[in-house]
Parts: sequence; structure tokens; C-alpha cells
Amino acid sequence: MDINYEAKAMKEEMAEFRRALHQCPETAFHETMTMEYIREHLEQWGISYRLLDPTGLIAAVGSGKKETIALRADIDALEVEEETGLDFASLNHGYMHACAHDGHSAILLAAAKILKQHEEESDRRILFLFQPAEEIAQGARMILKTGLLDHVSRIFGLHIFSGMPAGKISLEPGRRMASTNWFSIRITGKSGHAGKPHEGVDAVVAAASLIMDLQTIVSRSLNPLEPAVITVGKMTAGTGRNVIAGEAVLEGTVRTFSAEAQEIIYQRIREIAEAAEKMYQTEIFIDFQPSSHPALINSETAVNQVFQKAWDTFDPSEFIKVPAMMLGEDFANYLDEIDGCFAFVGGGGDYPNHHGQFDFDEDALVAGLRLMLVFANV
Repeated sequence: MDINYEAKAMKEEMAEFRRALHQCPETAFHETMTMEYIREHLEQWGISYRLLDPTGLIAAVGSGKKETIALRADIDALEVEEETGLDFASLNHGYMHACAHDGHSAILLAAAKILKQHEEESDRRILFLFQPAEEIAQGARMILKTGLLDHVSRIFGLHIFSGMPAGKISLEPGRRMASTNWFSIRITGKSGHAGKPHEGVDAVVAAASLIMDLQTIVSRSLNPLEPAVITVGKMTAGTGRNVIAGEAVLEGTVRTFSAEAQEIIYQRIREIAEAAEKMYQTEIFIDFQPSSHPALINSETAVNQVFQKAWDTFDPSEFIKVPAMMLGEDFANYLDEIDGCFAFVGGGGDYPNHHGQFDFDEDALVAGLRLMLVFANV
């Protein structure tokens, strides 16, 4: 198979896949139109598949005489209002493919078509995972629980990111993306008149203090060489400008690369909250949710195996170094059980993933397809 020829020949059709999928964004475990689109194409090409419950799909080509490998794309979208003005913009008001999952699905669909055409040339079985619910980090665990990947020896995936030059690829061993914990802190005080603050217990003041104190954990409780992030992304408090707030709720996320850092952060959040209770005479309740996936750590063996094949297809200049990201990715659940690796593909563009104006250069589709076909031949 001439990978570069096959990928370039698929560019126009792959862009059609991406644009059709972009118009029907669906959130986690509701990806029914997306699955129907994928299923119709697989049937047209004579590719066998299995539907998953409640959503998701696994297709397969090849004999499996040598081994079984898996290629994965995520298919869900976000609850984001699209602002791109594209002529193929979302038709589902209030929802958008703002994280390139339409591109990932188009790449995997194109790879399935090409590999089916060359099925007799391979002695391995290739599974194509069209995975739901990545944005809520539940889809990978769901698929693993089915047992359908029990005999998979290696698994590969990729993600298109803005902020990287279009078509460039980052494939590196070790830490690449973080685990993601969620927390909620409920502060209960006593409401009252704003003009008589001494008669109330101000939950807003306690919340403000907590927000600032939480930011000292990474800078003062963790080793400076251990990456971590604590972000309070939402605060809800108060009913009026002249009312002492009797309750406040903070919601946020913790991003880490190690279980040790995660435990330190959780312990310090508890200690800071206990101190705030006494200082501000409030009651504070913490809900700290464990991450639904570990940090994403690429296997050095798998990365080296990919590079042994990649030079037949890629020029070394097409690969760039990109620092690890504190974003979460539930592909990490696969890598916790199966050898493999995950690549970043440059999408260009002026707006970050998850923004209402996010878009990517469709040259990224060709680069991603070339890489996916290399994965299939490792």
C-alpha cells in the first residue's frame, strides 16, 4: 500500500465525511445520527461492525492471523453554541463539534475504507473503535468493560489540536495528558442584611478566601518539578446585592500526572477547608471525585515501533516536539491496560479547542489519515 497516495486520494471524500458529521453534533451517549452515518458507510463498503449500548460502534477488517490491533476515534460533541459561520455549521442548536471529534471520526472512517480495500495484504485483524462519551470520560471504560478488546495487543489514537501548525505531528513517549479530578465545595453560613454583616455569616467571604488559598497548594505543597493545576471554574453565591449570602458553592478541577500529587492536593483542600470553617464560622462540605481516567502515558516501545514504520511515509520535518498538556483524555484508560500510544495532530486555526469559533485546517485530516495507516501497519 502506498500510504501517501491513498491518503491524498481520500482528502476530498474525507472532508465530506467531516463536514457531514460536523452538522450533526451530539453529546455523550446520544450520538445516534453520528452512528447511523458511520454505519451506512461501513455497510456500503462491506465492513462488519457491532453496535454498542447505548451508543458506539466497533468495526473490523482483516484475518487476525498475526495479532489484533485497535484504532480509535471519539465521536461525541460539546454543548457549545457554534460561532464559526461555516457553510457546514452545526444544525443542532446549542451543540458543536468544538474539539475536532468530527475530524477524528472522518479519519478513522477513511482508514477503514482504505484498509478494507487492502484487506488481503495484511495478516492482522484491525478494530476500528468509534467511541462515544469522551468529553465526559466515560466511553473508553464502557468499551473496555465489554471485553471486546481483551485480545487486542496494541491500540492507537490521535487528537487534532489548534495551536499546532496544520498537519504537523507530535508523537512522544511518556507523559502526554493529565488525569482530571472534579471537586465541589459547599459553604454554608447565615444570610442576613448587608447593612448588618455582624448578624450573619458571610459565605462569599469564606469562598473568596478559599479560592485564593487553594492556589497556594501547587506553589507551596507540591514539588516544583511536579506539574499540577487547580482551577475553580465556577462559583455560585448570593441572592441579592444587599443580602449577606448564606451559601456559596465552588466547582473546579484538579489536573495531575501522578497519584501522589493527586492525594497531596486532596489532603490540602481538606485542611484548607477545615481552617476556613473555623476562621469564618461556616460549615464546609467537600465532594472530591476521583478521575475517571489516569494520566495518558505513551509506551516508549509503541512509539519506537511507530517511528520504525513512519519514515517510509513521513519526512522527519513533519514531526515536532509539543509539551505535555494538562488536558484530560480518556484514551488513557486503554493505555492503562493495552500497549499503545496517542499522537497530537496540528490543526492550525486561531481559536482553541472548545471555543465557539474553533475550526481546523482540513490538511490535518490527511496528516491524521497517513498516521492512522502507519499505526495499522506497525
